[in-house]
Amino acid sequence: DNAMEGGAQQSSLREPPGPGGVEQEGVPGERDGGEGLPELKRSQPLFIHGSSRQLPEEEPRASSLPSIPNPFPELCSPSNSPILSSPALGQGPPREGASHVVKVFGEDGACRSLEASAGTTARQLCETLVRRTRALQDHSWALVELHQHLALERCLEDHESVVEVQSSWPPGADSRFVFRKNFAKYELFKSNASLFPEVMVSSCLEANKSMAHSELIQNFLNSGSCPEVQGFLQLREAGRKVWKRFYFSLRRSGLYYSTKGTSKDPRHLQYFADLTESNIYYVTQGKKLYGTPTEFGFCIKVRSGVKGLKRLCSEAEQSRSCWMAAFRLFKVGLAPPRCYR
Repeated sequence: DNAMEGGAQQSSLREPPGPGGVEQEGVPGERDGGEGLPELKRSQPLFIHGSSRQLPEEEPRASSLPSIPNPFPELCSPSNSPILSSPALGQGPPREGASHVVKVFGEDGACRSLEASAGTTARQLCETLVRRTRALQDHSWALVELHQHLALERCLEDHESVVEVQSSWPPGADSRFVFRKNFAKYELFKSNASLFPEVMVSSCLEANKSMAHSELIQNFLNSGSCPEVQGFLQLREAGRKVWKRFYFSLRRSGLYYSTKGTSKDPRHLQYFADLTESNIYYVTQGKKLYGTPTEFGFCIKVRSGVKGLKRLCSEAEQSRSCWMAAFRLFKVGLAPPRCYR
């Protein structure tokens, strides 16, 4: 009898009283014909169901305690554990349909916060900023991605998702968007041949000797392709501060450099980078931060962090402009913007 009374009390804690609001104590199993055994069976599924219902509520509570110190930092550091949040992972992909806050700085340092969806493009954001700032409407306004701690910057293409670019930044990094004019933004669509010097497309000219240089370049661009570009570049080796001069070749399959002079033999070509999965940046303070031989440095950023940077340096501004234009064509193609259609 004592065991049955204890079971009834335990069941009364797990199951609330009925609609009448009266708890019948001392009558074990009255709803089941006066027997205590069925009442004990009914208490078991209620207990299991309560545990499964509380489990999802406890998981976010346990994961939302970042203030607890890690007793084993050498075993669970972000650089060694893919489970913990890492700066290389960025902020995660943007959620469809959600509203995101995008902060954009002007050249005067003033910051504006705008709400943008995951599909908001750089061109749409520029048009919004032109209206809000009451600036003169023209096609030279651009949204520039700036990484101050790395001295890197690039102009976003019109079709790029602003929220997607922002979500790729490491948390806490000194990165921002800058709204300013870039008069060379559409230079590729106005004067194509001048961006590709003959010396950097000599292999294509040799294969088409009957065609003039400007005509050859225009035929390549009209067909939606880019001529093969080659030339010397200074390369900073990974983990070292030494710059070495190599002969590079840009092809549809990627960027290569020759380990033996200007040889294009496949045995001497070393694969360097895949441009379809990378972004190309101008280096603004190359000599100060990276010790570049000249001021005409640029960088291929294959992933977040310093280890994902491939630093290169041209000998002149004309050659750097050629490389940057070729990288742009290989990555996004020659789709003219709306202002030139």
